[in-house]
Amino acid sequence: MDAITLSPGLLAFALLVTQTAGAAESPWVADPGIQQRLGAGEVVVATSAIDPAHPRGRVRAAVRINAPPEAVWSAVTDCRQALSFVPGLRRCRRIDGAADGSWQDVEHEVRYSWLLPSVRYVFRARYARPYRIDFARISGDLKEEEGTWLLTRTPDGGATVVEYEVYIDPGFWIPQSLVAHSLRKDIPAVLTGLRACVQHEAGQCAAH
Repeated sequence: MDAITLSPGLLAFALLVTQTAGAAESPWVADPGIQQRLGAGEVVVATSAIDPAHPRGRVRAAVRINAPPEAVWSAVTDCRQALSFVPGLRRCRRIDGAADGSWQDVEHEVRYSWLLPSVRYVFRARYARPYRIDFARISGDLKEEEGTWLLTRTPDGGATVVEYEVYIDPGFWIPQSLVAHSLRKDIPAVLTGLRACVQHEAGQCAAH
């Protein structure tokens, strides 16, 4: 299978998380209140912002998945599985990569809305398996896109806290309402779908 990282169009864009691979969770996730919400099965969206003058924005979110980081990593970095739970993702393929697996260039094609044409772009993903993925746009229709996945094993070893922090500037006009929808609705949908995929709920992504 091709190893990739999720960068789901208007979903997949991010501010880099300033942590080393395998380190503790980000301070906002370590907050007892956030931990309680994650333990209850909630997808927690910590921050979201939309530039009032331009169609761009950012969001930070987290979810707890009852599986080890390696299992989550396998789903996040598999194009076939990504297609099943990332809203709007039409195409995903690896186009280049390092022999040692430390980075890969991945092409995505995303359809945000029937009102808009599909968007194609290529991003470079840098891997610190199985705890961290940093990705950033290198070509294509988007003006700017960067992000991070951070996977942290829970203290009891029975689950993984997945953090996803994203930023995007499409560089072209798009209804601000679609940006807001992507930030506030689609990111939680991606994390919910990822959890279902990894935990094989309702058979989703059961075939690797």
